[in-house]
Amino acid sequence: METYTDFFVQKSPQGFDESLIAFGLSVVVQTLAGRNTTLLISDQGSYYQISLDQELTAEAITNGIQNLFPIRALSTAKTKLSDGIPEVSYEAVRDQVSQYYDTPIEQRREIPRPPLEWDIYRAINPASLPGYNGLIETWYETKTVPETLFILLDLYAVLPNNYDLATERWKALASQEGWRVKPEATRQQLFNPDSGKGQNKPKSDGLSIGNESGFWMSEWLKAIGFYEGALTKLMRGSKDRKTLVLAPRKLTFERHQAIMSEFLDSMRVSESPTRFDLVASIRYMRALLNRLMEPDDPLTRLFSGGNVKYELVSGFYTAFYKDMGNAIATMNLSFMALPGWITVTDEQPPAVYLSLLEELEQIVRQFDESRSEEYTLLMHLRDFMSGDDLHAFFRFTNAFPAFYMGKRERNQFARPLSTELIERLVMSTESTKRLARILETDGFRNIAYAIRQSTVTAQYRKKQGDNKYDVRYGLGQELTRKARYPQDFITALSDFLHKYNAENARVMETRPKPYRRSVQTTDIEQIVGLIDEYGSETIANLLIAYGHARVPREEAELEEETNSKE
Repeated sequence: METYTDFFVQKSPQGFDESLIAFGLSVVVQTLAGRNTTLLISDQGSYYQISLDQELTAEAITNGIQNLFPIRALSTAKTKLSDGIPEVSYEAVRDQVSQYYDTPIEQRREIPRPPLEWDIYRAINPASLPGYNGLIETWYETKTVPETLFILLDLYAVLPNNYDLATERWKALASQEGWRVKPEATRQQLFNPDSGKGQNKPKSDGLSIGNESGFWMSEWLKAIGFYEGALTKLMRGSKDRKTLVLAPRKLTFERHQAIMSEFLDSMRVSESPTRFDLVASIRYMRALLNRLMEPDDPLTRLFSGGNVKYELVSGFYTAFYKDMGNAIATMNLSFMALPGWITVTDEQPPAVYLSLLEELEQIVRQFDESRSEEYTLLMHLRDFMSGDDLHAFFRFTNAFPAFYMGKRERNQFARPLSTELIERLVMSTESTKRLARILETDGFRNIAYAIRQSTVTAQYRKKQGDNKYDVRYGLGQELTRKARYPQDFITALSDFLHKYNAENARVMETRPKPYRRSVQTTDIEQIVGLIDEYGSETIANLLIAYGHARVPREEAELEEETNSKE
């Protein structure tokens, strides 16, 4: 082709490596076109499209190929590289990282921070090092001829991507130039988690164990894209590894680089696997929203408002690698979507969601994944965050009170959910906006108040030496067990409310003020009406969640009451 304005990368069902190709190709095209050219990466369903606002000419390609070296080889004490190849010393970076973390925190400002690429270097060395350096060596040898780059650009300039034609063109060029470079290269497991060594034949007509291979220039693009669109990290307390690869919807490449840099800088500390997914989703969304806070940012001009997940970035492809001692096995491939309840409008600007994400991260970070109960809570949160599944959120809120009150009973710190967070999550989920009326009903709020006063508030009073009211430790579990059947749930709830009001009356006869509010018959009538309309499970789930959450106004009143003399 004489000029290029659009490129296309076909997607597979897994999508991991095609996303890497899209980011790698963007690096190559942006370098050739220059920073004055804007690249837009967009997801078109079955393929990624990279669009330029100015034509990329054959002259620019011919002139730019000699200086096109987007990634460097990784050298170690045992590697041998050709003269002239740009490289980075693994040992030198490792020593820099060790020096930084061995230095007391108060003195680290004087030492350069470890490069963001350090986790990638550790992932490459040693398992992927020969294949990775081999791709760079091949590029260094063959970039002397512009036709090399035209083969690559032509491959992705049309749909469908014709790898067979690119392979034949490469064979002819290699023969003409006398290069002993095969058109195919081994697919590195780091960049192709679904293509590890093993039985990979599409037709089961024999058994042969070996590596899969692909067009070498595509594999080279994946290596480039790994630096641009991936986060890879060893999991806390193990040698297992998890990799996330971004799945863009619509982003300019320049804004993507800025957001990704901020995100990677926030993810320097290792996490356990499930917590890693949740923290990554929260922090990437936070980095993206930070850009939307700036009215003059190009991303703000691109995104006029709406659902961030469906307009800008959908989430991350994920791969979990298990360390087997002398080998690494891909154990799981999945997709971690960004929160779908974040819809930016004039009434709900990014600042609103930033505060909610901060609170949500604090909730997530208090769980220890090595404990089965807390692991289950994290999995419920992950299912909700990734799938916008309100049922998963209610599974979390139904199980959370036992964790929260158990921690407090043992004098251990536990962070509660706030009613504001619950309201925002419930009311922002597209399929449940009709539930807003439940939360606004006086009867619902008053009964949730009674549950809160009998559980978390009563426990707080007990810790302060005030045994005025009994603590109903198993109330949440009891209501959860009865929630499926309306009659049983109403019976259990009525029994609790009867005892609650009776306790209030007894305290009012024997103890001085202040007193709890009692539940009125109108509150019970309203909650029964809501059960008839929405079902007992929905009402039970919301009452348990809201009834064990933190209400800032009530906390202030309780603190004032505790500090006052009776």
